[in-house]
Amino acid sequence: MKANSSLKKLATHIGTQLNNAPHCAIYAPELTEAWPRDGRRRELQVMSFAREHGWRLRFYKDGFCAIFDKWPR
Repeated sequence: MKANSSLKKLATHIGTQLNNAPHCAIYAPELTEAWPRDGRRRELQVMSFAREHGWRLRFYKDGFCAIFDKWPR
């Protein structure tokens, strides 16, 4: 249940940021709230989350951050 509310909160935050900026960086503490640290699997989960919301995972570095942006037109 906690992960689901964390994902909703994260999606809202990213969506708001992408309405005002070309990209949104989410750092390790916020990523860990939504997805436990699990190496390559976590990267795939973050990528899937981005796609589900119509975004692109532009950059991912485990233990550091994920950067999201909108798909180019």
